[in-house]
Amino acid sequence: MSKQLPRFSTCLLFLLLSVTVVSAKRVDDVVVLKNGDRLTGEIKSLGRGELRFKASYMAESVRLDWSKVDRLESKDQYQIYLIDGQLFTDSFELNSWRDEADENFTIGLQQNVMKVNQMMVLRILPVEGTFWRQLEGSIDLGFSFTSGNDQYQTTLATTTTYRTGDHSFTAAIDSAFSGQTKGSRSARNQFTFDYRKQLLPKWYAGGLFDVLRSDQQSLDRRISVGGFLGRNILQREDTRLSVFGGVVGTREKYFESIGQPETTNADAVIGFDLATFRFSKTDIRSRLALFPSLTTPGRIRLQATSDVSFKIVKDLWWGFHLYENFDSKPPIIANKNDLGVSTTLGWKF
Repeated sequence: MSKQLPRFSTCLLFLLLSVTVVSAKRVDDVVVLKNGDRLTGEIKSLGRGELRFKASYMAESVRLDWSKVDRLESKDQYQIYLIDGQLFTDSFELNSWRDEADENFTIGLQQNVMKVNQMMVLRILPVEGTFWRQLEGSIDLGFSFTSGNDQYQTTLATTTTYRTGDHSFTAAIDSAFSGQTKGSRSARNQFTFDYRKQLLPKWYAGGLFDVLRSDQQSLDRRISVGGFLGRNILQREDTRLSVFGGVVGTREKYFESIGQPETTNADAVIGFDLATFRFSKTDIRSRLALFPSLTTPGRIRLQATSDVSFKIVKDLWWGFHLYENFDSKPPIIANKNDLGVSTTLGWKF
């Protein structure tokens, strides 16, 4: 299982990233910035406060600050996500605004017209047959080496999200390897799959599948499967905070050398997700989940990840990656905590 986990998760991530686009899209979209600059080309997407736009004479898409966009025109249809959780599949038009409260963004140009403020628009995605252009995520790598004792450490953290309508699917891999060239080695591998469906503007439901292996905690594998209900507490164009709670079933197996039989447990789960970013500057993402045991009184597990990234150029970012797994009452004599911090170089898409 320990060898199959990285292979399985890597293959799944590769499949998510290897789908090609087969549908065509218009290239006569128009964007006008507040400084008067005008571009004609193709709207790629809007997300994280950045409008991605590509003209025919550009080798790559440019990222424009959404708050600096004055007008935007397109004859295509898009999936339009608002801050309050509403979702539309329709055409739109953005007109010049006169003040910050002006409802200058029009959804539906012929019937069922709705007008909102430009900054109420959280995400715009093209309506296409495949999901390549609707993927967003990151790949971060870290490496360190000390010549004095031949000690090394490598980290890999990847995540990708696909959205369609009111559904979202997120796959993530978090791996760390450390040791000495002629000494002991330690590894940690985690694969997480998260599904969410928006029920109401601020409420969502979903499912969780998580597989963890940790040499530090003598854990051969821990498989968790469950469901949860969540609520968006704060949702702005630059910051999102949500809380969730539910129940999961967990299957645990420790190293055979320890002699601990494989066990099945039931756990509650409560946690939060936080994402905040500043245009072309910083990106912070954190997730924390607590698992109070329903079958072992007094046992609480914690899983947390956090990434702080700073933009270097284009889609290249430098930052810090932190992970922690804590078990207050492991069923064997083992380390309760597995904590790691590393610097990374990453690519966001």
